[in-house]
Amino acid sequence: MTQKGAGQTQKALENLSESIRFRTISCEDPSEEDKAQFEAFRGFLKKAYPLVHVHLKTEIVGDQSLLYEWKGSNENALPLLLAAHMDVVPVELETLKQWTHPPFEGVISDGYIWGRGTMDCKGLLISILEAVEALLVDGFKPTRTVLLAFGQDEEVGGLRGAEKIAELLKSRGVTPELVIDEGGAIADLGIPGFKKLIAGVGIAEKGYLTIELVARARGGHASVPPRHTAIGLLSRAITRLEKHPFPSKVGEIPALTLERLMPELPLYLRLALSSRLITSLIMRAASRYLPPLGAMLRTTTAVTMVSGGTKDNVLPQEARATVNLRLLPGETCEDALKRVKKVVRDKRVEVHISGMAENPTDISSVKTSGFETLERTIKECFPEVVIVPYLVVGMTDSRHYSRLSDSVFRFSPVRGSRKELELAHGTNERLSVENFAEFIEFFKRLIKNSSASIRS
Repeated sequence: MTQKGAGQTQKALENLSESIRFRTISCEDPSEEDKAQFEAFRGFLKKAYPLVHVHLKTEIVGDQSLLYEWKGSNENALPLLLAAHMDVVPVELETLKQWTHPPFEGVISDGYIWGRGTMDCKGLLISILEAVEALLVDGFKPTRTVLLAFGQDEEVGGLRGAEKIAELLKSRGVTPELVIDEGGAIADLGIPGFKKLIAGVGIAEKGYLTIELVARARGGHASVPPRHTAIGLLSRAITRLEKHPFPSKVGEIPALTLERLMPELPLYLRLALSSRLITSLIMRAASRYLPPLGAMLRTTTAVTMVSGGTKDNVLPQEARATVNLRLLPGETCEDALKRVKKVVRDKRVEVHISGMAENPTDISSVKTSGFETLERTIKECFPEVVIVPYLVVGMTDSRHYSRLSDSVFRFSPVRGSRKELELAHGTNERLSVENFAEFIEFFKRLIKNSSASIRS
């Protein structure tokens, strides 16, 4: 690496480190947020990336989110949209002593940048800005307009951030050629005999639905209990839901995932999966014992909160449970609610929607020019990986941009062991220095490839 290159890398590390020190924690209730931290973070970005803020049009959307526009020379070319979010999840106080380095200091040590947000999602946000700043230094001018969309509240749904940005872009008639947001990663699947790394590209997201179960029964003294208390009725309803999960389905996305994987799998697996019927039976059976696989093959139900009762000798008249569902593409919130009611089948237990209700996103095609550009860039940066489309079981800001484009993909060039990738919201979240440099190179190439892909 040249002295200049080493200096740029060190400066990028220092910028990511400093970004971690801003406690941009989003909250369900906006009044609980420390808005000064978000304002200070925006001020830091302006100082750290002077060329970006001179050459790109900058807008504050909502009250904290950022939208940048790097105007391309070809006004007829559809834009590239790169999304990330500036907010992070909080750190539980009881876990502070378990952190090797304090979560909001951005310590650079042992080949890693440590802290909350390094992986989710300031590492991504900062690398995008580093890439654009570096391209501006080199005098690069995009043919295709490049949009940078940085939301403020992805961790709590994105309704004040990405949702507002998407509404603004839609009102302007913007239809991106390609949208890239967080989601997939580069990982080892841990399959015996399978040595290659997988670059998972999310092509759709599951839906999100929160349902409340409310059981009601006669109150009174606990010394004279009825056959079923409100808590007993509620418990029976919960048991029925867990005993009767939604059926598993090897739908369009799992089939596409297998299609991409098959040529690379060990012979024993190729033979076992050669029949679609056998594949379906194996995957459905395995999904009952492998939660990650099950989450991609069925609509999931998870009881997340329960309440009821006020005193040990008083019969509760009411007991409540919150159930979170993640819906497969092709299913709707209305369908899921009907099925839950059918499974519970108890008139004494009310079932209703009590929170967010979002249907699954559309499935982005892997036969678009946008996907071709993404695929080419991944292969250039990581020639050893197998690129595999898959279903994202969580939620990202990209769901808000799916109304703008049919080429919305969830991929971050983050690589690591399965254990390291699971640190995104956990204790000792960290990103390797080497991987961060790969982030920056990836986005530089993606922007260049996106401009070069314009067909005359």
